[in-house]
Formats: sequence, structure tokens, C-alpha cells
Amino acid sequence: MEYFVSFWLWLITCPFVVRVLNSLVFEAVIYIHTMMSSKRLSDMKEHDKPEPIEIRVVKTWILVGKKQEPSSKSQSQELCYLFVDKHGDAIEAIADQKEQAYFDSIIKVQSCYRVNNYIVVESRKYMPTVQHSASLRIGKRARFVPLSDTNIPTQYFNFANYEEVKSRSGSTKLLADFIGRVKKHWPSTTRTNKRLQKIDMEDDRENPIEITLWPEKRDLIGNETIPSDILAITSTLVTDFNGSKQLESTNATTIVVNPTFPEIQHHVDRPKASLAGKTIQPAENTVTVKELKNISANKTVNVPQSRFTCHAQIKEIYASRKWYYVQYSLCTKKLYQEKSDSIHFVCEDDENPQPKYMYCVNASIIDATSFTDVVFFNDVMTDMLGTTCEEMIIKQGYTDPKILPDLIVEKIGNHMTFNLTVKDKSIVVNKATDATNGDTTPTDPHTITTPPKALMLPSPTPNRKTTTTKRALQHLHPKLTLTLIR
Repeated sequence: MEYFVSFWLWLITCPFVVRVLNSLVFEAVIYIHTMMSSKRLSDMKEHDKPEPIEIRVVKTWILVGKKQEPSSKSQSQELCYLFVDKHGDAIEAIADQKEQAYFDSIIKVQSCYRVNNYIVVESRKYMPTVQHSASLRIGKRARFVPLSDTNIPTQYFNFANYEEVKSRSGSTKLLADFIGRVKKHWPSTTRTNKRLQKIDMEDDRENPIEITLWPEKRDLIGNETIPSDILAITSTLVTDFNGSKQLESTNATTIVVNPTFPEIQHHVDRPKASLAGKTIQPAENTVTVKELKNISANKTVNVPQSRFTCHAQIKEIYASRKWYYVQYSLCTKKLYQEKSDSIHFVCEDDENPQPKYMYCVNASIIDATSFTDVVFFNDVMTDMLGTTCEEMIIKQGYTDPKILPDLIVEKIGNHMTFNLTVKDKSIVVNKATDATNGDTTPTDPHTITTPPKALMLPSPTPNRKTTTTKRALQHLHPKLTLTLIR
């Protein structure tokens, strides 16, 4: 026993052993410190060696870049994440989009992780979401260890003021976060039948700005959003439109209505404070059909808006223009009908394409002042009829694009409220609702002969003065036109 005690006394007093023990203890302390500490995201620089970072994944999106080669039909795609740390700093992390299934299995949005084995690279120049000189590349070598830390912010904002927005036009500029109050918002449709959402906003100094939410982001706000609500919108592209700056959504765009995050509450309070004591004016810009017609023909000057509300009736539907079209469900290529036992469409490039049936109804509307031509695209017709174009064709059997379904014909003559967009001398209907409580002033009796209540009567005896074309239309269906034949 004495020998054993003597050995341990010698061991712990031996200089060499002491040095070894001190070295081991020091390395253990360094290791524990390294494992417990984390690098701040704002300190990241290109070519830095990876050190552990503790972050929350705020959002993810697919960045669609420019075509890699002029002859290429495909565009480069990257899987992107936005990381934020406990200091409120943020950085982008980028992965190969082809490995999305793998990363989806290990990374969840709004979860916190301790991350290592990444690569620090220069931040990209194309549509960056964060003002940072560096970004992270992550692959299967990267390690994500879940954390239970709740002190890391759940959102990231870097709001640009009005002057900063004006300096960021173009895809090579930093995407803009913006906060302000809603003046109005409305649905809109492009000439290629893309359904958008438009928002008129203003900042705390009443500087106006228009925001366009493209189809994949148009549902970020709904009808519950009202004038005076505060919107915090992120990652928008600054573009020039009609000589003014506007913000357009990107795949990275998010919107928070009336945000309550403590970190940005002072941004929320400023637009609210500037609104105190003011009355919110209704956003509706109601016009007559004659005024609408003049605006479309560019005969009306000093009209700053292109969206209008009009109380009118559908006067006529142009069956000869076809009421639907068919396109390839995977792209915008046109499909062509071939004779078959059932309705059958083919594509000039692909075998067995899946057809996508879309309403496109050309019509005229009328009130007591005048009438004008309008176009109803797919979404508004689906809402108005309560059935999709595909159901109308496949289930109800209306396969001839020049023979109008009864559901469409029944809308002729009904008093309705139309929300419309005027663009390039075309008038597009964005929304159409029955005017149950609206203005039902009769239209000009010299223009419409058949009142709505009489529209279900049998077809009248043809007037000998009627042109051949008009007689043919009325013979097909008594409601195809409300035009007076004299």
C-alpha cells in the first residue's frame, strides 16, 4: 500500500507528467469552449474556416437564375436558406437544388441548429436578400445539430426607406424589405392571363409605392387585409414602372400583416402614428362605361389609376371568338384538337400532353351611358360560374368552343359590379359580382330591348329588318345579345 501511495505522489509531482496533464486540461478547456461558443454571422468573411454557428432557419426558397448558356432552355436553380443568429444578424446559405430532398429531411424552417462544416464564399450578385459580403455553401458534409434555443429571433427584417428603395433598381441590387400601411389592394390579370395581386402602400412620410405580388405569391394577403393595416414585406425586387419605382415579389418574398415582433415595433408605430386623426377614404374608383371606354381609348387625361369599378350588365358575349382555350399543363405551349372518339388534344413537341382548359370570354358590357368590349379570363370566370373550365368541358360536355354553355349565357343582362383593369387599350375583368344592393338603374331602352325578367321567354319572331348575322345568333340562343334590332 505504501508503494502504491508513493508511486502516485511521484506521478503527480513529476514535471513531465505535470506538463502533460496541464496540456490535456488546456485542450479540454479549449474543446469545451469551442463546443459551447459560436461565431457571430456578421463576422463571417470569404474563405474563413468553418466554426460552429448557432442559428434559426427563417425561410427557404428556390432561386431561379439566368440561363447558363444563351442556347439553353433551362435556368440555373439554387436551394436557398436564410439563417439568423441571436444577435439578429443574418446570412444566406446555398445548397444544390438537386439535393433538396436530402436537406428537407434534416432542415426545418423555424427550427434552430448548431451548424458546422460549411464553406464561406463570396455573396452572390444576383438578387441577394441580405447585405453581407459572404454567404455559406452547404453540402452533405455540413452538420446540423438541433438546438432548443428560443432566444434566436424568428424573423429577419432590414427595412429600406423610400430613398434607399429608389437606388436599388435591378436584379443585381440588394432586394428590398419595406414596411408601410395599406391604402388599397386588388386582384389584377395580365394579358397572358397571369393573376396578380396589387397593393398600394405608403410609408410613414406618405411616400407612395406600388407592390406587385406575382401568381406564386398573390395569396400572401387576403380580403381580411384592409386599408390602414401595416405590412412588413421582405425580399422584393425594385423595378421601374411608368416612370415610378415599384416592388415586385420574388420567390423569397414573405409578408407579415400587422407584425408584433418586439425588434421592429418602432417601425410599426411610425406609420400608425402618422395616420392618427386621418380618415381612410374608400379605395373604390367607380366609373361609368362611357368613362371607362374613353380611358381605354386614351381620350381621358390625368387618370393616374388603371383599376376601376363599374356597375353594368353583360350586353353580349362573342361566341365566334371562342369561350375557352387549351394549353399544355407543364408550359404555355398551345395544344391542338384532333378528331377522336373523345375530346383529344396534341402538342407539336411532346407525346400525350396533359391539357389545361382555360376560360377566355370576350364580351361587351353596357350601362345607361354606353357599352364597351371586355375580356373575362379563367379565374374570374371560375369564380363567377362556380365551376372550372375543365368541369364545364369534360363533365358537362360543352366541347365546342364556339357554342356557349347555358351557365355563361345566363349571365347576360344581369346587373353586376365589375372590377376592371385598363392596360394597352384592353379592358380586363378581374372580378364580377351580382349587384344585389348596387345601382340597378335601367340601361338605355334604345339599346336593350329585353329586360332581365323577360330573358327567359321563348325566342321572339325574327324581325325582317334584322341582319342575317343577328338572326343567326338569336336563333342559336335568345340571350346571346341584348342589342336592339330596329
